[in-house]
Amino acid sequence: MNNLKIGYSELLTPSKVECPVFNRATKAIINLNTYKDNLLKVKGAVNKKVMAIVKANAYGHGIVPLSVEAEEIVDSFGVAIIEEASMLREAGIKKPILVLGYVDSEYLSYVANEGIRVTLYSYEQWKKWQEQIFKKNRLTKKSVIFHLKINTGMNRLGFKSEEEMLKTIQEIEATQGVYIEGLFTHFATADEPGDSLISQQENIFLEMISKLEKDKYNVHIANSAYALNRESKIPFDMIRLGISSYGLLPDSKLENQLKVTTDPILQLKTKIVHIQELKAGDKVGYGATYKAKEGERVGVIPIGYADGLLRRYALNAYVLVNGERRYFTGRVCMDQAMIKLEPKDCLEDEVVIYGEQDKEKVSLEMAAEWSNSINYELACLISERVKREYIK
Repeated sequence: MNNLKIGYSELLTPSKVECPVFNRATKAIINLNTYKDNLLKVKGAVNKKVMAIVKANAYGHGIVPLSVEAEEIVDSFGVAIIEEASMLREAGIKKPILVLGYVDSEYLSYVANEGIRVTLYSYEQWKKWQEQIFKKNRLTKKSVIFHLKINTGMNRLGFKSEEEMLKTIQEIEATQGVYIEGLFTHFATADEPGDSLISQQENIFLEMISKLEKDKYNVHIANSAYALNRESKIPFDMIRLGISSYGLLPDSKLENQLKVTTDPILQLKTKIVHIQELKAGDKVGYGATYKAKEGERVGVIPIGYADGLLRRYALNAYVLVNGERRYFTGRVCMDQAMIKLEPKDCLEDEVVIYGEQDKEKVSLEMAAEWSNSINYELACLISERVKREYIK
């Protein structure tokens, strides 16, 4: 099978390329102009450099189309894995990219030549990179650029010992072909109003960097929640903007508390493809969990948990048809789900899973509450077999 590279302009007009035909009614519609507006709103409100966090396929929205749109606005990009950084470079993204997670030192030549920044979080990790640098220093034309992560209480990745961190920095500064560009940490409870752990983490970070020449480094500590909901005691240069750029709340508790409001860029839609006429006592779906109390009409919609709906989602959730709420009947299946219809609902009627229809809406925050989840997870769960349609 030939590898087919599709450019961004072609992604917006798939009929021009040789690619599978999508004939399912289920699609995610992503508004690129709204995404850019969100980036500009936040950048204006915080007056800092912005790193666009586009990991996990831009939280399910589409890493390449959104990054291409964002490049003229943001200062850099943040991803989770080296494969995501490679996708951005293949798409023509020129600005700096930081891999926030683990990168194997075997990729030394690649990250150096492509200008991909690497997160360094332990002395042990540095020694592995140092070994590769000595092996390949004649093959690498450009420097390896690190951002040092400091563990201030998240207890995931990061230097926890000041001594270990200073030793690492000292060795890096004595090594040719490598340097430290940034220092950062991550707050565990930035989206929890009034949580005292934030202050503790801030103090730890300040203490950890107290012996450093801070002006030498790009300091970034703030995610969406921290940047838009708090006044920091730490001077920092850049924010890592993720969830708010997609128009989603860092946490529902922060509604109406953020410095700037952003708008959702995604709608998830499908349509009614079949209607079942039920008699009293008829049951619906796996486990026969729904029983008709009287004559009812049930609509089948071509979307299921393989597309991103959670199986438990149907317990108390609804979608929108003709500007009104239509509740699920029975369990969400892998590829389909069933909803209770009203007499006016017909075949081919549009069904909104996430988004607005007339004066009603279903937000990802609402869906997260229904399913005991978070909006981040639900956005990321929208699978690749759901066609993304990009509009401006």
